[in-house]
Amino acid sequence: MSLQAPALETRPPRRAPSWLTRPLDVKLPRKAIEIITLFLVALCAAYVFLAAKATWDGNQTFHFGDFFALWTSAAITHAGDAAVNFNVDLLHARQVALGMKPDAYNPFPYPPTFLLALDPLGRLPLHLAFYVFMVPSFAAYVLAMSAGRWREWWWALGACVAPATGVTLISGQTGYLSGALMVAGLRLLPARPLLAGVLFGLLTYKPQLGVLIPVALAAMGGWRAMAAAAATFAALAIAAGCAYGFNLWGLWAHSLLEYATRFTPVVGYMPTIYANAILLGASRSVAWGLQLAVSIPVAVVVWRAWRQGPSPQAAALLVVGTFLATPHAFNYDLPMITMGLVWYFAERLRSETPLDVGEWLALLLAFAMPLIMLSLKTVEAPISFAPLGLMFCLIAWPRAAQAQGQKAAQA
Repeated sequence: MSLQAPALETRPPRRAPSWLTRPLDVKLPRKAIEIITLFLVALCAAYVFLAAKATWDGNQTFHFGDFFALWTSAAITHAGDAAVNFNVDLLHARQVALGMKPDAYNPFPYPPTFLLALDPLGRLPLHLAFYVFMVPSFAAYVLAMSAGRWREWWWALGACVAPATGVTLISGQTGYLSGALMVAGLRLLPARPLLAGVLFGLLTYKPQLGVLIPVALAAMGGWRAMAAAAATFAALAIAAGCAYGFNLWGLWAHSLLEYATRFTPVVGYMPTIYANAILLGASRSVAWGLQLAVSIPVAVVVWRAWRQGPSPQAAALLVVGTFLATPHAFNYDLPMITMGLVWYFAERLRSETPLDVGEWLALLLAFAMPLIMLSLKTVEAPISFAPLGLMFCLIAWPRAAQAQGQKAAQA
């Protein structure tokens, strides 16, 4: 289930790398790296523990964060009223009747296919439904991260202690599920493209997180995986239509137009270029323009990486680049980027030169970004795109960075 890295080109870059990839003069000894790493792991583990405790205790009228909204949609669907999920006024009234605060806003922007997964939860009480949904999806996420190779324990450790893990838990959201589908799909792609395509097809319950998957599959010529993904989505769409009515697709499309005008107050939780532009005061048209200006070059870099075939570097670029290329994602969607961060950390430790201070700062900022966003929500600082951009650049040109580091060490 592992991605085998193909031989990469070793010719030197045509021009000097940017300051983002130049090593600093100060180097950290390996012992210091181990001590700092253990300290940071302990801090992250403590945060995840506190997130679990807060999730259990609850600090709202209803417990389990946003999962209450998923559960109410499940209950509504199980009661035979699936169309209510795509009428904001009717959905709000039903949610309030089930215990939501009247001033809360919890829409259902997911496509009708996601109702197939939620429907069985509607017959369970809230607390039990939470565990039935979150525990298996978290287990699948950890398994996908470790690829079943438990001796490489740092993958599972990263999945367990990353701040994105705690944020997803306390939010009661779907980040574990989307992370499991994305990471497992990328790991299975070289050896089992059909199964990988099925997982990518299942990920269409959040289509905005799959914006770069067609780019990668087309670049590598992964037509079997692409066909399997399309067939999986088609089967899910037909099943949802047969179960709940094909008219739900029109209702969903109409509800998205209404939803697009309502999520501005929560852009502080969104790490995308579009959201950061809105926080800076840009109009929606300007924000879309800036998003497009970043999405296109990111897609080009991902295309070029995947033209050489699936590799750990290409997979890391895809998961990190997804949040630069998509206009709509939240901090609880970020567990999947842990794959890219852990890969980069492990790859650099295996190299002849240790991580320099600049790389440490970029890794730590990207690793802690979900928690930083949560902490800075009150001031709505538009900075969440920066750690992602730094990590994307470092992952895209690791060979150049290593060559520069070796040259500096020899000097």
